[in-house]
Amino acid sequence: MGVLSRIADVFRRSPAPATGVVVESRDAPTAAQVRRTGYEYGIPLSNLSSSAQVAATSERQQILTQLHQAYLTCIWVSSPIDLIARTVTAGGLQIVSNEDIPEGEIPADPPEVGRLRRLLRFTNPHEDMVQLLRNAVTDLELFGDAYLEIVRLLGEPVAIYTLDATTMTVLSDQHGEVTGYRQDVDGVRSATFEPRDVIHISLDSPRGGLYGVSPAAKALLPVTAWLFWEATLKECGRRGDPPRLHVDLAHYQDTDVQRWREQYTVHNLGPKAVGAPVITTAGGGVNVLDPRKVTDYLDATRQLRDEIIACFGTPPAKLGIIETGNLGSGSGESQDKTFRVNTVIPVANLILEKLNYHLLQEGFGIVDWHLEFAEIDYRDSKTVEEIREMRLRNGAYTLNRYRDEIGEPPVEGGDDAIFMEKTFIAAWADMAELARSFITRNLGAGAEDPADQSPPAPADADRDPEDGPGLDKDAAQGAAPHESLTEKAGRPAAEQVRDQLLQNYPARSLDWVQGVPWSGPKAVDVDDVDFEDEADWAASQEPKRVRHFVKQIKKRGRTKPIVLVKTPGNPKMIIVDGHHRALAYRKAGQPIRAWVGTVGKDRGPWNELHSSQDPDKAEQEAWDDLYRQHLTEALAGIRG
Repeated sequence: MGVLSRIADVFRRSPAPATGVVVESRDAPTAAQVRRTGYEYGIPLSNLSSSAQVAATSERQQILTQLHQAYLTCIWVSSPIDLIARTVTAGGLQIVSNEDIPEGEIPADPPEVGRLRRLLRFTNPHEDMVQLLRNAVTDLELFGDAYLEIVRLLGEPVAIYTLDATTMTVLSDQHGEVTGYRQDVDGVRSATFEPRDVIHISLDSPRGGLYGVSPAAKALLPVTAWLFWEATLKECGRRGDPPRLHVDLAHYQDTDVQRWREQYTVHNLGPKAVGAPVITTAGGGVNVLDPRKVTDYLDATRQLRDEIIACFGTPPAKLGIIETGNLGSGSGESQDKTFRVNTVIPVANLILEKLNYHLLQEGFGIVDWHLEFAEIDYRDSKTVEEIREMRLRNGAYTLNRYRDEIGEPPVEGGDDAIFMEKTFIAAWADMAELARSFITRNLGAGAEDPADQSPPAPADADRDPEDGPGLDKDAAQGAAPHESLTEKAGRPAAEQVRDQLLQNYPARSLDWVQGVPWSGPKAVDVDDVDFEDEADWAASQEPKRVRHFVKQIKKRGRTKPIVLVKTPGNPKMIIVDGHHRALAYRKAGQPIRAWVGTVGKDRGPWNELHSSQDPDKAEQEAWDDLYRQHLTEALAGIRG
């Protein structure tokens, strides 16, 4: 009795509450409390004895045997099933508390949870829990049902075994209420189980029923066709892939024809006979009815392959199938996410629901814990690091959180979130003052609170792409008499002209600027500028933009300087950059504000400069530079 007492202490449930203490019942309703009225599909109206139900499932067992043979012979059945089984169980099974546990705290397990952990560590003498669940997933995907036998000691589970799905029969009444399970192995050996002793997991089934429908069963037709085509390819390979021939043996007798057949089989069929000629005598003719069709056979097997793996919801890339130029197949990460959401997680949830009910609730009486599969990060290491860096740069992560994830100790100041741009960095704690300073700088200090000021006009409103951000920068300066950003005192005029042109033109097209003497910016009479080819200018076809510059000239008296060149053979100066502004100055009746360069010949790179303009790229780069400049100056003002 001492040994039994110690065993009972090991497997005893938690002590019952004291008398008079009201405890809320958390037990599930019994089968008798939830009996149904309707009838289950697929159950005969009579002969509901266990032996009759076993006999009725003989046809289904034949189908299950065919599915097992398909698994062994068709790699496009076994590969998706094995992939799903490995992916579902890759992280292992773990028991987790339903309550939030503070980080770093490891509470003691209740006695029943400790016994459950021991069951997860020792499932049965020849299988661990991962192997057991992997077999269960394989049976689900192949047969549509998986069965696990629970072995109990003193009322609690102490071992779990896999049951062969092809030999199992679900016993029930005509309403579908399960009364037990029966295993019939070979007609001689059989076993009967109580409902509580078997965990029956089944996939979805149309019209319901006691059994599930597997993806392999849905793919049985293309699997059969694939096997026929593979057998055809095998036979073609065995015979050396000979073409179909029509042979006219003329006046040969039957014995001669039979001898010719035998010689053809020996000398022209098989891998060693590839390339051997077909020889006839006495005027016999040979005609090829159709060429070799191995390529067509391979195309047919590939089409059937795609149909089979589609039934399992497995992306081709997961099975090592390289699809070049397959539009719509998605990236590797998107395929992985689709595979996990549509295929892996539903199967995992089916298994977890059954295990949580049969093992935790029914087996050990545990309601505050649950089983789940541990997550594994399948992403590429480079992708993970890029995401971490992006979060660090936009302030979603602090440096110490970043370091904690990669196993490094914290550093001083690493708990402050920052915002980092290409050439700019600021602490998020300073962002409010930084934004206030930035808005005040760009809109003026007329209002104490930037929220009281009018919002700025859109950056691209009526902006001429030829001129990039220069016009907007001039407009932002208001009526102040100081020069634009490129017109810095003390700098050579050639450098200022080149910097202005760099906003719209590639550097390789501006090498000539440094070798030209420049003057300005200065006022140039409109009559001294060459407008002869005005009709061919793109600016002449854009009157709205010309009017935009007219308004700027009348309002502020100037725009960004035009670039003019004086050649020896032309009494007037030609426009290198700023055709819209030149037309606007003429329309406004004011002298043109321009840089003037003097060149020694009539033709040169200045004539082709306008054709090399790249306004979109130049504008974006100039706006980025202006943005970084304002942010840097604003931050310097805050820190000062």
